[in-house]
Amino acid sequence: MKLRSLFLFGAGVLTGLAIARKMREDDPQIIHGPTTTTSTNPTLRVVSGQAQRLADRAGLASLSAIRRARGAIRERLGDDPYYDGAAWS
Repeated sequence: MKLRSLFLFGAGVLTGLAIARKMREDDPQIIHGPTTTTSTNPTLRVVSGQAQRLADRAGLASLSAIRRARGAIRERLGDDPYYDGAAWS
């Protein structure tokens, strides 16, 4: 009985290792890594650069608005007489 259980356990481990090895193989149909293409059109390069700068500025403006809102919430909680001292991090 023990030898049969040991054999079945070993067969399960070997099957699992074979499946794991097969799952780790790279699929040749999938391209790995970023594929960046630079445009040869100078106008397109300028426009995409300006769009990136605009997106960066919008992100910074959004973060500053969130910080201002959190500060206002903290101030309101600090002025509340029923405030129990919960810590905001």
